[in-house]
Amino acid sequence: MRSRSSITLHFRAEAYDHPSGYVDAGTVMSWLDKAGYATAATWSGTNVVASYIGNMRFGHPVPVDTQIAAQARLIFTEDSRVHVQARLALPNVLDADGEPTVATWVVIVYEAVDAQGAPKQVKEWEPRTDAGHRRREVAAVRSIEHTRGEESLGQVSFPAASETTAEVVLLCFIAHSASVTPGFRLQGGTLMSWLDEAAYVCASRWAGKPTVAVFAGGVQFYHGVYVGDIVEIEARIVHTTERSIYLVVRAWSGKAHDRDLHQVAQSIAIMVVAGGGKAEPVPGWQPQTDAEKQLQRHAIDLVSLRNKNVYEWSTVEIP
Repeated sequence: MRSRSSITLHFRAEAYDHPSGYVDAGTVMSWLDKAGYATAATWSGTNVVASYIGNMRFGHPVPVDTQIAAQARLIFTEDSRVHVQARLALPNVLDADGEPTVATWVVIVYEAVDAQGAPKQVKEWEPRTDAGHRRREVAAVRSIEHTRGEESLGQVSFPAASETTAEVVLLCFIAHSASVTPGFRLQGGTLMSWLDEAAYVCASRWAGKPTVAVFAGGVQFYHGVYVGDIVEIEARIVHTTERSIYLVVRAWSGKAHDRDLHQVAQSIAIMVVAGGGKAEPVPGWQPQTDAEKQLQRHAIDLVSLRNKNVYEWSTVEIP
């Protein structure tokens, strides 16, 4: 397998799959994961699994029936981990400078694994340009910071659904063979799509209207999901502003005959009601208990940290 440090994949969404006329966040996530996976696996020369998918802030909606380019490139390697920066560009939708519009971008961390699923050392990636060196420096620092942020959220207690006034939704899925990578492990993009669906249902029920994601991702993966596993996903509201809804989304998985499932992922999403191109006011929710207030505070802080990460990475564009 020839090593490459960047890859572009092309997609097209059909209108009959997306009646709203725009592609949902979950599908966008799966496209970026495919490009990121191809880049990391090609460089590593072995299978890779997603361990972290950074947040995405959508700067432009992704329309159906148009060409879509998912671009990915290496920005940092460390031991068995490969850090990839990916973005979704719209070649037929030009910006004010006549360049393809960038709808969103994300940083994904993959871990190289051998045939038995154990971590495998990868060769070091050496940048060839000043911009590449800058991206690698930022990625190294942010790798430490996002780990700290995720650990802080993981230490917060979550009230039971019956003990909170917040909207809580639970969905269930089964991992099918068509959605797995070599090694029969569920693709990170597929799980992200399910997390997005749960956030959509929860936020839409609270708002009383359909919602869309303006901030998604920041997915921390703890365990793999394999063919035949059931996946339970919980989405709950943790904060609202005048026009946005913050949600924490968590996933558990296990065999169909097991009653005890283990947590496999968690993320944060921000949803809005998009009316006429602008976010509409949404019903407010206020935490009542100390646990709810702590969860709200950690979610707001984590979104702020992730916004900082996205800004710094996006200052160095993909050529």
